[in-house]
Amino acid sequence: MQQSQKLNRFIGIFFGIFWVSLSTPALAQEQRLNFISEVKGKVEILRAVRKNYQPAYPGDFLNPADKLRLAQGASVKVVCNNLSVWNPKSKGEFELGKGCQSTNRTVLIRPGSNTSGTRNGNDSRIPYLISPRNTAILTQQPTLSWNPVKGATGFRVQISGGEVNWTTNVSQPMVIYSGKSPLKLGVFYDVVITANNGVSTKDIDDDPTFIVLSDSDIRQVKTDIAQLQKQPLNNESKNLALAHLYRSRDLNADAIDVLEKLVKGGSKTTAVYQLLGSIYQHIGLNLLGKERYLTALKFAQTEKNLEAQSTIQASLEEINKL
Repeated sequence: MQQSQKLNRFIGIFFGIFWVSLSTPALAQEQRLNFISEVKGKVEILRAVRKNYQPAYPGDFLNPADKLRLAQGASVKVVCNNLSVWNPKSKGEFELGKGCQSTNRTVLIRPGSNTSGTRNGNDSRIPYLISPRNTAILTQQPTLSWNPVKGATGFRVQISGGEVNWTTNVSQPMVIYSGKSPLKLGVFYDVVITANNGVSTKDIDDDPTFIVLSDSDIRQVKTDIAQLQKQPLNNESKNLALAHLYRSRDLNADAIDVLEKLVKGGSKTTAVYQLLGSIYQHIGLNLLGKERYLTALKFAQTEKNLEAQSTIQASLEEINKL
């Protein structure tokens, strides 16, 4: 398929999802970075659209008109859109728009990158692509991984796009791209995986893609990461912020890697699992998304985080309709 045809198809998908996202808070919130990273003591939020304060939790997103109220001895850290950290730590009320001066950070969500409405990537009989799936990437030599498929002992992997038409055979559900022609920046690449038992991603019209970011975008991401690493945050907060940063640049695979490491490390933060669920849903891996959402819901119920419970339950309803 030619690049122009791909782009037209992606634009069609994008606008279909765009109108849905306007009425879906869980999707709309992903495009903001202002979020609470750490809470100490009694900290509450007054949403611009509400009349009463409610408890604040790590991972809560904030709008410019939202206010924070701190009790005596409390403190809070907010990661702002400009990657600075706002840290009110005295008793009183504080408006986000005055604490986080830059609230219009540019994000790079590419046309067609949101495929949450598909059933693809959820059939355990198919070697569907897991990573890099519907994502931008930073490397020209990515590692591909896919669903292993019960009973399959070998796989044929095909990557095509631009001047690349690479095929290789492997015995494990993972391979590093090693074609003679390097992947080019700004080109969409298709991936087709066929197991030696005859099943293929073509069987369910699963058509995942990935694209290597441009040099300028890669430089900006590296600059942003360096800035973020200097901020006074604990390890989990810094990694959650890094995942949001990757997500804002459509680097879904990198965001997933960061969050899954937190999961393996035993994280019990609702926002970690909720963001993971959201990204998996976003790229069409709804079964993985559901799994992470259910864990997020359990943690949200334990901490009595009603706002998170409502958002997660709405996301689960979306997945269950597919």
